[in-house]
Amino acid sequence: MKNILVILSSFLIFFSCKNAEDKIEIYLLKERIRSSEGVSLIEYAKKQNLPIEEEITSQAKANYDTLKKQFIYGGKFDVIDKDISKKPLIEDNEVLGLNLSKSEFLLSTSGEKKIESLKPNMKFGIQFVICVNRKPCLTGYFRSNISSYIYNWNYIGYDYFKHDDKTAHDKNFVIRQNAGYEKWKPILTKINEYPSLISALKKTNRLHH
Repeated sequence: MKNILVILSSFLIFFSCKNAEDKIEIYLLKERIRSSEGVSLIEYAKKQNLPIEEEITSQAKANYDTLKKQFIYGGKFDVIDKDISKKPLIEDNEVLGLNLSKSEFLLSTSGEKKIESLKPNMKFGIQFVICVNRKPCLTGYFRSNISSYIYNWNYIGYDYFKHDDKTAHDKNFVIRQNAGYEKWKPILTKINEYPSLISALKKTNRLHH
């Protein structure tokens, strides 16, 4: 009887620890969040008494850098819990790991297919947030590999599976930024600047160097 109780208590401890493990998931947003960089293009046009014509309304989701006179399509943005979709796009068991030196997410086949099946928005991308236990850690965009628009915030390039020509890009999902939004100069996102995500990856033995 004593041995049974020891085994049972050990099982309960293991089970509770397993349940307490950090969950790393990727969510889409309920609706697009405007970038915190620049100003709304529409608002800028109004202040400048410019006519709000079709050319401007078609860029309504874009922000504008009034100093550099540049459009901002994929700028920095922040989210809170109420902005996040109810269910994750990529579930915890589909996140296999992250290669820190390459800023590269390793996903299961099912996770890869979920991203590849996202219908791309060539101009504005698709916003996402990586969460630990549903708490936002890192925001970014899913960006089509054939898009010509520059995002200076975090983005993951992907090939839409319905596209006939497979582009020669990353095998896995690398998180990058662009050094500014005027010229194409992609750099790796410094994932170690997101300590809560790094901590969760370490705790769950999914951080690779």
